[in-house]
Amino acid sequence: MRIGIYISVSVILILIQKSTSEAVSRPSPPVNVTIQCDNYGVEVRWEYPDLSQDVHFLVVVKESVNPNERKNYTTRNLSLNISSLLFNSSFNTYFVNVTAVRGRKRSDPSDSDSFSFNKYATSKIKCYLDFPEVKLSAQNGKIHIQFVNPLHLYRNTPALSNNTDDLKYTVETEEGSTESTCEMKTERCEVLIGFSELREVYYVSLTGQIGQRPLNPRACQFKGDIRIYPPFTVYLYPVLGVALTLLFITTILMLLVKKFYSEIKKKSMAAFPNILVFEPTQTHLFEPLKLYQEAVASELHIEPKEQTTLLEICSDEEPTSGDEDVGGRDLDNASPYRKNALDEDDTGDDSGGYDCPHALRLEMSPGDMVNAYGI
Repeated sequence: MRIGIYISVSVILILIQKSTSEAVSRPSPPVNVTIQCDNYGVEVRWEYPDLSQDVHFLVVVKESVNPNERKNYTTRNLSLNISSLLFNSSFNTYFVNVTAVRGRKRSDPSDSDSFSFNKYATSKIKCYLDFPEVKLSAQNGKIHIQFVNPLHLYRNTPALSNNTDDLKYTVETEEGSTESTCEMKTERCEVLIGFSELREVYYVSLTGQIGQRPLNPRACQFKGDIRIYPPFTVYLYPVLGVALTLLFITTILMLLVKKFYSEIKKKSMAAFPNILVFEPTQTHLFEPLKLYQEAVASELHIEPKEQTTLLEICSDEEPTSGDEDVGGRDLDNASPYRKNALDEDDTGDDSGGYDCPHALRLEMSPGDMVNAYGI
């Protein structure tokens, strides 16, 4: 009996020793396995206490709909993007476990919390898509809301793989909420929201979902005046119309005044006698005289004319012979002595004692005058 007791104790000790040696040789499991999911994908992260050991990690992704369906991936990093390992993201709930492997030995798996993109799933982690950036503006007395369609923005992400649903979103304000739909073919979504009263700041909040995939709420505000003001042309056209009308009336009045003035002028001219009507001034009479240069020969040549010179010398005494000779010589050179024609016409007698006229008539040619007077 003692022998049986010794044998059983020895077997137990051997088993304990073997399990202890195996536990010491196996790598320790990863800790703090977390899931980070957004509209761009899903990433799993973990920690490992001893990185000096030559270990790598086996990541296994499982889904709740079909637990036997799983996908594996091996890495030496402490994180892994598992977006490509997801399937049927609009319905499934996922689990991830990470195992440390050293050689042929593996650690115990470490599981993550369940996560899903389905807002109705019973998962611990809800994955939301980010609502795109919203642009607010005033239009027609309302707030105009515009944003990029997330179906176009996130169409290449695993969260929207094999999606056929449109975007349904809700706009909430202080005065209520409005539901709208943005189709997949629409690139930009937009809607107008009215307000019953004016405010300094208009607050708007948007929520939405694509199928069963929720979007994170987006809150925004608008500061400004949303009242409707008539366009500039509403004032421009009437002003132009009035200006053109006044210009037309002014032109008509000027033409009438001009015509009336011309008629008055005609009647006033007809009322005056013709004696007061003056002929137009003959302006050609007051034109200045024009001097014309007469053509004159540059050299003047005077032809000498032969003329006789009558010289009448009166004296009380008879000339002497010597004088006669002198006079005779002079007369021979000039001309013979004869009576003047004036003497022949005189009818006076010689009793006065003055028998010779006082006038002396010389008829000389220009040449003789030059010789006589030395000119």
